Amino acid sequence: MLKPQDIVLVLKLAAAPEPTNASFSALAESLKMSQSEVFSAAQRALKCHLLVEDLKLPPGAARLRPVTVALEEFLIGGLRYVFPAETGRTTRGLLTAMDAPPLAAMLHRSPDDLPLVWPHADGDARGLSLKPLYPSVPDAALADRRLREWLALADAIRAGDARVRRVAAELLHAMTRNVKNART
Repeated sequence: MLKPQDIVLVLKLAAAPEPTNASFSALAESLKMSQSEVFSAAQRALKCHLLVEDLKLPPGAARLRPVTVALEEFLIGGLRYVFPAETGRTTRGLLTAMDAPPLAAMLHRSPDDLPLVWPHADGDARGLSLKPLYPSVPDAALADRRLREWLALADAIRAGDARVRRVAAELLHAMTRNVKNART
């Protein structure tokens, strides 16, 4: 059964600009998770066909590549049902979903609407808290702009209305087509 950290790992691999030959240790450090969490997440994602093992990558590497067709299908069609959005009280945090890049520039929201934020002490916005897929998401996203965009789109699918989900799905489709380390 998939866990939220599995999706975070797959999105990290999809967000990489080039095929990654990172070790489980390096992936764990970048995702602010333990190495065992990342290894277990990879095993579950492999079993669910969201990742494949790439034996062409050097020994010592995690040897993982996302399966873009499966990833896109799951994000658009299943993510919001398996890991529904949980909003909370107003807090300081990092913008996410339709209030963060890349969607923020494409969608016009009423100034009366509170933005969605991942609660975080270093956040630069006040808004309605949205529980991240995994507790380490805000810290990992701060360190990786591309990962932050993928996670924001995933949150838009989880928390957005039909129009937001449609625009997010279009962007996810375009982004999955541009993944260089993927297997279709």
